[in-house]
Amino acid sequence: MPSTPANVPPRPLHTWAVCVVLFAGTVLLFERAFDYGFTNYDDPSYVTENARVLAGLSWDSVKWAFTSRFDYWHPVTWLSHLLDGQLYGLSASGHHVSSVLVHALNAVLAFLVLRRLTGAHWTSAFAAALFAWHPLRVESVVWIAERKDVLSGCFFLLTLWAYSSYAERRRAGRPAWVRFGMTLGLFAIGLMCKPMLVTLPAVLLLVDFWPLRRAPLVVAAWPDWRRLLVEKLPFAGLSVLVALLTVRMARHEGAFVLTVPAGARIGNAFVSVARYLGKLVWPFDLAVCYPHPGYWPAAAVAASGLLVLTVTAIAWSQRSRRPWLLAGWAWFIIMLLPVIGLVQVGFQAMADRYTYLPILGVQLAVLWTLRDWRPLASQPALAAGLGAAVLLAGAARTWNQEAVWRSPTSLFRHALAVTRDNSVAEGFLGYTLAMDNQTDEASIHLERAIALNPRNRLALFALGRVREKQARIEKAITCYRAAWQLDASDAESEYRLGRLLLRTGQQEAALPHMIAAVRRREDLRASNFEIAIAESRHGNPALALAYFSVALAARPDDVAAHFEYGLKLVELGRVDEALAQYREVLKLQPDHAAAHAEIGRIHLQQGDAAAAVPEFQAALANHPELGIAQLGLARACLQLGRLTEAEAAFQRARDAMPDDAAVENAWAEACARQRRFADAVPHYQRAIALRPNDAGLHAALGFVLYFSNRPAEALAAWDEALRLDPMLPGLRDRAERLRAGNP
Repeated sequence: MPSTPANVPPRPLHTWAVCVVLFAGTVLLFERAFDYGFTNYDDPSYVTENARVLAGLSWDSVKWAFTSRFDYWHPVTWLSHLLDGQLYGLSASGHHVSSVLVHALNAVLAFLVLRRLTGAHWTSAFAAALFAWHPLRVESVVWIAERKDVLSGCFFLLTLWAYSSYAERRRAGRPAWVRFGMTLGLFAIGLMCKPMLVTLPAVLLLVDFWPLRRAPLVVAAWPDWRRLLVEKLPFAGLSVLVALLTVRMARHEGAFVLTVPAGARIGNAFVSVARYLGKLVWPFDLAVCYPHPGYWPAAAVAASGLLVLTVTAIAWSQRSRRPWLLAGWAWFIIMLLPVIGLVQVGFQAMADRYTYLPILGVQLAVLWTLRDWRPLASQPALAAGLGAAVLLAGAARTWNQEAVWRSPTSLFRHALAVTRDNSVAEGFLGYTLAMDNQTDEASIHLERAIALNPRNRLALFALGRVREKQARIEKAITCYRAAWQLDASDAESEYRLGRLLLRTGQQEAALPHMIAAVRRREDLRASNFEIAIAESRHGNPALALAYFSVALAARPDDVAAHFEYGLKLVELGRVDEALAQYREVLKLQPDHAAAHAEIGRIHLQQGDAAAAVPEFQAALANHPELGIAQLGLARACLQLGRLTEAEAAFQRARDAMPDDAAVENAWAEACARQRRFADAVPHYQRAIALRPNDAGLHAALGFVLYFSNRPAEALAAWDEALRLDPMLPGLRDRAERLRAGNP
């Protein structure tokens, strides 16, 4: 079998044809996902509830991508999501298109890289198609949050391409440091997509063994291997740095949520290898989450261990005659090591997405063996027919598996159908149903999830939501408290816990929880402020004040919160406290016109018109069209006897608020106090035109008409007032006396 690209005759037409078929076939196979939405499993934190991503690309967001704390460090993946956020926002179709296009590119790269490394054109094409169209790829491609799989796969393959170019130049005795730097740079970018690539230096050593054949596995070749090991030191250094950073971030973010004894982890690792091989051959009963059983039955562990040891022994024994067996098998095992569960991260025993790159190793071992198997090698038509049948069957199964991802409900119902005792799937299905207000069915799944795993925080939170909707407040408090105690950084559980404690009158216990949660989450700050406004306008005043106090404790420089808090305090008659809030507003924002106007109104109500005037003037200096300030200035000037200024201010107030009856009413009252009754009449009439059902306005109009010696019109105005409000005090007697000619 040829081992170097030099042995491959140039076939540009074949190359282009294969590339087009791989790319277009992959896009067509996965285009079903273009109509799917987001799932509620990790997609919210990556996209739908990530304000940074939805805001799109900017210098700040790029900086955030490189410095944000998450389960692990993957800034290039974040950049891809930021670009999608810029282009598509919350349109899931665009995000799916991006993932599918990268995967289609990977199909082409897999073909080109394998052919460059091995020189086997059609075997490489088949391997690339099998890789791209296998049902195990569905999770990595259709799940938007797993963009990191396809991106890291892209740079993994590009790194192999660059490395093969470097090795060729070294073999030819030509300068190769530029190619070496390119290989290292592509590897670094790949690590910034997903840290699973930390094993790539070992894969490069395997490629050195086969197919590049830079050193054989014999003692005499130790000097060559020492040189190759030294050559990989920069790659290993990057891997160690990223591995340490990943462990540190995972620990900080609480990713080590499942405590499993070492023996159980080792047993699960062996069983998972066997299960991955089984899923490769028979890709059915695929699930988004496979529950960790703890200890597998001893027979299952023994059988799996025997399988692994047997395949390893065979591959080692064939290292000279069939080196691809050892290279491919070792590729598979080594690339699985970071995710095989020896260090348990998350709840899962295994995951389909973890096979994205490791499975290429198994394909190398199997397909290059079949390529030399005489019954197939001697009958190319038979080989082509069998290969086509395998690809068609795999593609059909992939198309079918994609449908599982059409909605969160279908995704988790399927997971429950093909697995047992799956707390994660029960919890997510219950959560999904709870968000859809299907509370009865949600309760069943959530209670089952908690029974399987009392530390299932999502299920506890969702059950709290269900109990809250069912008005079972004490049960909801218990659930929220349990969810928060499992993760003290869970701001939403803590906030909801605080809200319910507040509703049950436990304000002293509630406020610390609410304040702590609101300080941690910007979106909760906004939500808390909205609730404060709603309670202020339509709800319980005591609750409104509590919500405002939370908003201000969490963010003391929030101008809007101080101002709205002041309005509510005025409404409750706590004027001195309101003044303090308005002055805090002006300290933070000296040109806040509405705060000046509210201070002026308080002074005016307290009878201190002289103190009110400069406040209204300050408001108007910053906002000349502020009608309430013009009206307040008019009233203040009137109290001070500055009639000309008052008239001018009333006119400006009308210009600013032409449809506000309060302006005309105040102007009419001002005229009436000056005993200018005839001047007051048109102002009351304009006010009535704006508020025709206001009995008080009709009564006031009657009085100014009466004092303007227009008794008939006054009587008509009083009659209308009494029609609207028969209980107006004293007005009926006065009207009857006027009607009797005895005013």
